[in-house]
Amino acid sequence: MKLVSYRARGKERYGLLSPDGVGIIDATARINGAETLRDVLAQDRLKEVLGATSGAAPDDALDDVVLALPITEPEKILCAGRNYRAYHEVVEQQRAPDYPSIFGRFASSFSAHRQPILKPKAGDQLDYEGELVVVIGKAGRHISEERAFDHVAGYTCMNEGTVRDWMSKGTQNLPAKNFDRSGGLGPFIVTADEVPDPARLRIITRRNGRVVQDGSTEQMIFDIPFLISHISKFTRLEPGDLIATGSPGGSAVESSSPEWLRDGEVIEVEISGIGRLENPIVSE
Repeated sequence: MKLVSYRARGKERYGLLSPDGVGIIDATARINGAETLRDVLAQDRLKEVLGATSGAAPDDALDDVVLALPITEPEKILCAGRNYRAYHEVVEQQRAPDYPSIFGRFASSFSAHRQPILKPKAGDQLDYEGELVVVIGKAGRHISEERAFDHVAGYTCMNEGTVRDWMSKGTQNLPAKNFDRSGGLGPFIVTADEVPDPARLRIITRRNGRVVQDGSTEQMIFDIPFLISHISKFTRLEPGDLIATGSPGGSAVESSSPEWLRDGEVIEVEISGIGRLENPIVSE
């Protein structure tokens, strides 16, 4: 199933995308005691959501609602940097690293599907990075790679936007990766049962309709089980936490004369079997 968080009729809601993809079956009123999808995951109630909405007619048209981030208030958003076998990901090394580069992002650094990504006032080099995101459904610490998928609720799409000229302002990536609404996230969560092999998904990023990234999750250096296991060694993963798994080649930074994102452009990230995330670029 495809889970969605949204606003309609003056209220924050969540539900299921209808089979035809044009409507939303509102689960908010049908599930007592769970106000958000994060609550649903934390209470292990996905099956209840499916049962409560099975066969129901859509309550809202997808085009009539405002989509929110798939998990509206994630406790943690953790990202794996330089995790693809592409030049720009390993440019500083002759071989793959022994461990992934992990950094955090704030929920406020993302916009939902069709909402504007902001080109910041304080930075000029806004870049794009299409990525597959893992949504954690079951809490855990010191998770083994063999049991890692037991902790996955589903997947969504991310444009992990980076303000490149802030990468050199200090020694940390956090500012460059956390400008307000500098990335995109969504539109839906596709549950894990509908994704038989997340290591065989195609990732395409389009800039104004032109393909600028075209890769596969097969190119990951550190796969999803390793990332989950590695991260759970230093922090407890909680339901609703998000893990971004890295981006294939094709970001603007690779070019000898980079063309950074500008006001009026549109970025799309499409992942096979997961969905298509679209955001316009607007100057802050």
